[in-house]
Amino acid sequence: MRLSRRTLLQSSVAAASPAAAKSPTRLPNIVFLLSDDHSKPDVGCYGNPAIRTPNLDRIAANGMRFERAYVTSPQCSPNRSSIFTGCAPHTTATSRLHTSLPPWETTIIDALKERGYFTSILKKHHQGAHFEGRLDFYHGEIDFAKFFAALPERRPFFLQVGFTDPHRPYRKGSYPVRHDPKSVVVPPFLPDTGKVREDLADYYDAIARLDAQTGELFRELERRGLMENTMVVFTGDNGMPFPRAKGTLYEAGINVPLLVWWPGHTKAGVVNRSLVAHVDLPATWLEVAGVAKPAKMQGQSMLGLIQGAEYRERECVFAERNWHDNFDPTRTVVFGRYKLVYNMNPTRGYRPIKDLRQSPTWESIVEEYDASRLEPKHQTLFEPSRPLWEMYDLERDPEERRNLAGDPEKAGLFEELKVRLSNWMHETFDFLPPPYRNYPARRGTRRIYYMP
Repeated sequence: MRLSRRTLLQSSVAAASPAAAKSPTRLPNIVFLLSDDHSKPDVGCYGNPAIRTPNLDRIAANGMRFERAYVTSPQCSPNRSSIFTGCAPHTTATSRLHTSLPPWETTIIDALKERGYFTSILKKHHQGAHFEGRLDFYHGEIDFAKFFAALPERRPFFLQVGFTDPHRPYRKGSYPVRHDPKSVVVPPFLPDTGKVREDLADYYDAIARLDAQTGELFRELERRGLMENTMVVFTGDNGMPFPRAKGTLYEAGINVPLLVWWPGHTKAGVVNRSLVAHVDLPATWLEVAGVAKPAKMQGQSMLGLIQGAEYRERECVFAERNWHDNFDPTRTVVFGRYKLVYNMNPTRGYRPIKDLRQSPTWESIVEEYDASRLEPKHQTLFEPSRPLWEMYDLERDPEERRNLAGDPEKAGLFEELKVRLSNWMHETFDFLPPPYRNYPARRGTRRIYYMP
């Protein structure tokens, strides 16, 4: 669907779903728990036998666990802007790290506030200081007592808890649980060395701290009789702070945990394998609150999926990477079991972002490489260039090592994915040039086709 600039800048907060029939005091509360640099496998309920996350596991046990939830960017502030707006970062001029959300962009906060919600954030939001003025309540630390003291009686609330765990740097001795480096699960994209294991144990420790804080919040909600009317959503803002994860469009960078628990609405222990995206979260919350989705919002509500009702499955999810502390313009589309990555600066090889370069893991990788002990698959981190196109079968090749972009048997699929990616880039006003244009070619020239 093509939208004019005027239409894109308009928003509607009119009531539009059965939830709107509820009185304001009975509107469901929304608690949004957002970890910082956290890949999908690193929660107990996702099958990690070493990490201790009993409170996050409780969400999955009582609700729904998503296996294929994707961020819009493997970077902090760009992806967080998508959660507030329901749009790709390039649509809202927030594609660069540390770019504040423009004041003219309508957000989930504005819509919920107009609906009567008490809107609040604890700790990290990464959208600029002016963003705090949109909220009813903001506090720079995770202090649940202060939040509940400020909460008006019987008013529905939206509470985002912006953890800074498990972001680097790690400070030993400051976590409630210590994990044994010998027991950690080393991802296949990292070498198994002592330093890597120590680093992963610190990462697990940081996750355990946010899990403990989640338990504190649950106890407060239960003590105040609020849990039964509260939707709890937990996810990560992007992948783990390790090489070939954060800052990349590989699965460890963009596939994150997503857990949803809404008593009376979610069945217990459901595992969902549908493709979903972070741009879908605000549309979901608006439907829960009985508010119409703004025309500009690109995501779709997952409420039907969460409640086991009618739901239109996504065919694709998309993500982008731009400037972090280096410029690496890349785009990706995930379509079923396949992924296409478009490297727009292929003459440059992999460059880890700053906090990764300063990590014990990267230090160990460099040491192993210099000593000629690094496995061939890990040596790709040091190659001077990359392919323009990468295409992977995520089912048969979960490590994303066998590039199918040049496989003649996959030529049709390769073209389809390029068209789908081009369409998304056109429709969302990407500032980078798509592979294909979407207007008719001149007579006598090769036709560039457009797939709706």
